[in-house]
Amino acid sequence: MKAPHIITLALWAFGIVNLFEPFNGWFFYLASGIFYLLLIAHLIECIIFRNKILKSQDTPLVAFSMTLLFGVIYLGSIKES
Repeated sequence: MKAPHIITLALWAFGIVNLFEPFNGWFFYLASGIFYLLLIAHLIECIIFRNKILKSQDTPLVAFSMTLLFGVIYLGSIKES
């Protein structure tokens, strides 16, 4: 796994842990902000790059899931045909 993948997954994990077991103080707001920022940004990417995602060699479920998790990191790996 490459460093950008690890960093992205760590940020997602930080936010998701905060959802199930909220942190105290400013750490809560930081984790919530990171989580919702990632979620909104990646959902927007799914909408904007819908056609590119559907043209990938992965199934639509896998392609949209990977875009939701990794965003432009995954989109950059899709080969143009």
